[in-house]
Amino acid sequence: MSGISWANIHSRDQSWRAKLIGDLSSAYVIPRYVELFEKYFRKPGRFSFLELGSGNGDLVRSIMDKKFDFIERYTVSECFPEGVAWLKEQGLEAMLIDAERIAFPDASFDVLLSFDVMHHVKDPARMGYEMLRTARGRLFLTESNGLSVGRKLKELTPAHRRAGEKSYTPGQYRSFFTHPGFKIKHFEIYPLVFPIPLPRKMTAWLVAFNRWIENVPFLKWQCSNVAIYLEYERTKM
Repeated sequence: MSGISWANIHSRDQSWRAKLIGDLSSAYVIPRYVELFEKYFRKPGRFSFLELGSGNGDLVRSIMDKKFDFIERYTVSECFPEGVAWLKEQGLEAMLIDAERIAFPDASFDVLLSFDVMHHVKDPARMGYEMLRTARGRLFLTESNGLSVGRKLKELTPAHRRAGEKSYTPGQYRSFFTHPGFKIKHFEIYPLVFPIPLPRKMTAWLVAFNRWIENVPFLKWQCSNVAIYLEYERTKM
């Protein structure tokens, strides 16, 4: 992400996501991501999490507000020093981390998380390997949907190009996590989030529309994002 700074993407009071889709971010997207986080990780026990590319922290704050009893440790990260400084100001355990070169030993965390980050990196397969290496068997990501015509067109706009965005298909995403030494036991990918620029007074309608379209065969794949959940095992140490 050469030539890009944290301030080019985020601000202290607004994430890149919120800049792009407005009120839908807080009204639907963040609650939906938190809902999925709970779905996959509310299990017996307590777990350590590392979140890559935490932006301005709007999502992790929503997760922390829930006070989930299954969180033992939740570490956030940014690849920009100013982002790390801001996250630390929020009282978070924050570290300077490049998602393509994670500065932790193998199997350091139970789970690695990435919310809308992989489509910004130069080498998503390298990021996929680093996530597999650093976690202990489970990953969860939200990403851009390369099957969405609207999403692909947006990537041609100056704002998206400045942020280095590039979306991928489900098959490509799976390939980013296919590496020697790791065996994927379970892989889920499904679409979500259909942002439409509408007046604020129509936000409730837009939230209902998003819930609806996620369940419509074929049409749902025009949503702009996908959720990805993996379980895997190491085949060599």
